[in-house]
Amino acid sequence: MKIVLDAMGGDRAPAVVVEGAVQAAREYGAEIILVGRQEALELELAKYDLTGLCLPI
Repeated sequence: MKIVLDAMGGDRAPAVVVEGAVQAAREYGAEIILVGRQEALELELAKYDLTGLCLPI
C-alpha cells in the first residue's frame, strides 16, 4: 500500500508527522511518501533507524 503524506502540515510538523510515518511504515509495512521541504524532512528522518522501511521524499 502507498500513502502520500503532507509532512509539513500541522503545529509540530515535520517532527511529529515524520515520527508517525515511521511508526506506520514499521507497523503496517506501507510505503509512505513524504511531501514537503526535502532538507527539513531529511533532518527528521536521520533521527530514526529506517532499515527496511520505504519512506521516500
